[in-house]
This record gives sequence, structure tokens and C-alpha cells, in this order.
Amino acid sequence: MTSSHLGLSFRDQGPIQVRAHRVDSYTVDVDEGLLSGLAGLLTDVLDRLESPDVVIAVDTGAAEYHLGAVTAAVLSTGRPFQVVPVPAGEASKSPRGLRALHRALHRHCASRRTLLLAVGGGMVCDLATTAAAGYMRGIPYALLPTTVLAQVDAAIGGKGGLDDNGAKNLLGAFHHPAAVFVDPLLTGTLPERHVRNGLAEVIKVALIDDTDDLFHVLEQHPDQLPTGQALTGIVRAAIAAKLRLLAEDPFEQGDLRRLLNLGHCIGHPYEAATGYRVLHGEAVAVGMAAAAAHAHLAGVTALDERDRILRLLDAYRLPAVLPEAMRERTWEGMGTVRRVRGGPLHLVLPRTPGHCTVTDDLDRASYDKAVSELAARP
Repeated sequence: MTSSHLGLSFRDQGPIQVRAHRVDSYTVDVDEGLLSGLAGLLTDVLDRLESPDVVIAVDTGAAEYHLGAVTAAVLSTGRPFQVVPVPAGEASKSPRGLRALHRALHRHCASRRTLLLAVGGGMVCDLATTAAAGYMRGIPYALLPTTVLAQVDAAIGGKGGLDDNGAKNLLGAFHHPAAVFVDPLLTGTLPERHVRNGLAEVIKVALIDDTDDLFHVLEQHPDQLPTGQALTGIVRAAIAAKLRLLAEDPFEQGDLRRLLNLGHCIGHPYEAATGYRVLHGEAVAVGMAAAAAHAHLAGVTALDERDRILRLLDAYRLPAVLPEAMRERTWEGMGTVRRVRGGPLHLVLPRTPGHCTVTDDLDRASYDKAVSELAARP
């Protein structure tokens, strides 16, 4: 049937097909001492975006060490700026923290082209990514991660997350940054525990993609934490590996059996069950150990390869045992992970560095057997 009005023709031919294509392009700068050249890097980004101003969201834990240099760099760009302190700690990575940051952006009259610059660890990177995605349906943002964990994980990939209802990263958004500025020297102010926490994510990505022989590099000097050029090389290799793994499906629209979830199926619910007293990397280390133990019990991984993984976690003083008191609550929390994964758990099992496989699910008996075996280790 055809009808016309004012010279226009309309044909009833079924649904209208819509195809929306989007390509995000940005740079991840990794350099020792990058902070000293931040003004020039920021100027390039601000000019490209035609951003009139900057809002700096800074983790209060990082502000003491880095805010002076960051504000000096922004001042050198000639743009006006405002500073929004974000209280340190996981509690800010929440709907309440998101509302607070959105209110601050509105209070400071942030516009559609205002650049949101996040400075700090994984919490503020996740929060800023989610906030930028939602404010005015999307404003540009850049990240200056100041912890090892943020530099190799939270700041990479354009994936923001908020904790809610006792679940890790239950809410969030995909929104790629305008730029990421990674200066491994900034991690020199961290307590040793937080450096080890970040290295857990490096171990994870080395187990999945060992193109740069990263796992072997980590095995060379486990008695001393990497610093200087050694740390810069490790951070760069970890970022490159994660970006390779994300390249095929950066918005997670395809297969949900994602290798980057290694250690997270158990790690995330364990972290949440502790009220986030256990750090993210520590929880992921426990998750990787449990996955390696189950992989051996299931005949997927040889005993010597399982032990190689556990030795490296031990060498970096990362936990490998799920406390008995956390076993039940962690198992219950894995139900939320299953929903996020579309039904099955999609547990990632490490075989050898650079080679992992995925099993659809993990039953309770196998879960108990794996975590009990780890608890019984001498």
C-alpha cells in the first residue's frame, strides 16, 4: 500500500533497519616522568576537543602527592579549572559517589565539552568513566592513574563500574576516554601492599597473553618489587596485552566468555563479601589460585603448571587461600556473576602462561574441593 502527502511517498515494507557505527580513537601515553610534560599533552587534547575548561576529580589519597603538579599543568594550558575532591576508598565508587560527582559537575557549570580529568587509583578511574558517560549523555574525560592497579587495569579499556547492592561493578558504562596518561613514577608514593595489589592484575594478564614473555619477567626477581625502568616496562607490557585482548570486542557485545575475567568470577564476590577490606588485586589473586586449583583437579592443567602459578603468587606475597569464613558468602555472590555473564559462570582456567581455556560453570562440590585444596597447602 502506498500513500502520499505533499509529494512524499510512504511504503509499508516492514521494520526500518538502523545501523549505527562508532569508532573511538585515543592515545595511552606511557612514560617514566610523564607528569613533567603533562601540560603539553593536555593542551593537545583540549585543543582537539575544543574544550573550554577542565574539572579535576581527584582521589583525596592521591591529592596530597600529585594535585599540585596536576593543577600547575592544567594552569599552563590557559583553561580555567575546578577541583572536585573524591573521598578515598571504595565507598565513593557507588551510586552515592556518582550523584556527588554529577552534582559537582553541574555546580561548576560543566558543559558538553568540559574535560573531566580523573586523578587517582582504580576507584576514581571507574567513577569518572561512569560519570562522564552519563553526564549530558556523554562528556569527554581523561585519566591520570596513580596506582599500579589503575595503570594496568582500571584506566585501560573505557569500562566504568560502580558497586551496588553488595555486588562489585553491578552498575556502569562503556565510555572511552579522550586520553590516558600513565606515569609509573607516580606509584612511588604507594605502600608496598598496594604495589603488590596491582601486580596481581599483571600476573593475570600475563597468564592470558604472554606475547612479551611477561610471566617469565615477573618470575626473575620476585624477591624485590620492580621500580624505575623495570616497572615501566612491566606496566607497558601489561597495558599492551590488555588492549590486544579487548581489541576484537571492546564493548562486550559478542561472546561473554572473556579471558580477562580470569580470577574475577570468584575474586569479585570475595572482595564484596569482605566489605572491600581485601583489595581488588588480592581478591583476584585468590580467584586465580582457585581457578588454577580447579583446572588441575579437572585435568586441564598439569600439577607443575598449577604450582608455578601458585609459586608466583606466593613470591609476590599475594593471597591464594579463600578464608573459611568467606566461603559461603563468596559462593552466594557468584550468583550475581552468573547473571552478568548471561547465565553460566564462564570460569576462566589457566593452563600455562599465555594459554587459558573457559569452562561454562563450576558446581558447588568442585568449588569446595578447589578452595579446600588450597587451604591445605603447607
